[in-house]
Amino acid sequence: MGQPPGRGAPHTTGTQWPVRPRQPESPVPSAAQARAQAQAQARTEALARARRRTRRRSGILIAAGCVLMALSLALLALTRGWVGHGLVNVGGAQPGGVAVGSVPASGGSGAPGPGSANPSAAASGSAAPGSATPAPSVSVPQSGAGTFGYAPGPGPVLGTAGDVRHFRVAVENGIGQDPAAFAAAAEQILGDQRSWIAGGDVRFQRVAQTATAVEFTLYLASPATTDKLCAVGGVHTEQFASYDLPGQVVINLARWLTSVPGYGAPLDAYRQYALNHEVGRELGHGNEACPAPGALAPVMQQQSQGLKGCVANAWPFVNGKLYQGPALP
Repeated sequence: MGQPPGRGAPHTTGTQWPVRPRQPESPVPSAAQARAQAQAQARTEALARARRRTRRRSGILIAAGCVLMALSLALLALTRGWVGHGLVNVGGAQPGGVAVGSVPASGGSGAPGPGSANPSAAASGSAAPGSATPAPSVSVPQSGAGTFGYAPGPGPVLGTAGDVRHFRVAVENGIGQDPAAFAAAAEQILGDQRSWIAGGDVRFQRVAQTATAVEFTLYLASPATTDKLCAVGGVHTEQFASYDLPGQVVINLARWLTSVPGYGAPLDAYRQYALNHEVGRELGHGNEACPAPGALAPVMQQQSQGLKGCVANAWPFVNGKLYQGPALP
């Protein structure tokens, strides 16, 4: 037998289980801490809602921008299609029966004198800035064959009085333009009662290539050939401008087909201006300045380089009188 349990011996009553350490109790948050947590949670949710609203607005704005762009492109294409198919009457009668570039039949004061009012765009038939129909989009060849085909002649005498200035019409080969069609357009412009014949001191007549009595040749040439022709006289057009040299009026094909940016009038009006301006130089008229903001630009103003505050004008005579601006040196 073993030793009986004594007072100092351990006493066991059965299986001995391990003692788990007591877990500390979670502190109970105070009222201030609870409010702070609630406020932080509210701010987080508010930021999330703001982000969602921003994303929705951005999506709406992007969608609206795409719709507006599509509508703008469609309108531009439609407008160009109208011009290209003749549905917009460029240079012809506008709503109300007034032709662009035309002068009303009623008389007027003509060129302004000191202290008098300048002719308005409405009185002269010129288009106000920004009211023009855009020129159709066309492909302009930068160079041609460098040789020329000539319109047959003779044509009718344009004008009723004054010396007859005989001219040939030459169109560069390889640029897709017909000499007879260009000659007809030139005769229509130079034979208009607002052109130079209105002064009663000059007439024009188109003649054949082989004619001996010729005062000047009217050329329609590609930008590169225009620059070459004018460079002979010491003028460099940078393949942009038309120009006149003694006996040679050179119209740049790019300007004839597309006008210039911001001209503020239809393509036909620009063609009328370009031809009247260059023939005016051939007749001895010098460059002129815009007389006043909002006034008509004199035809001898270099309108291709900017209107300088004036309104586009294609004709040297307004209401039957020669319209001029301050002479430039």
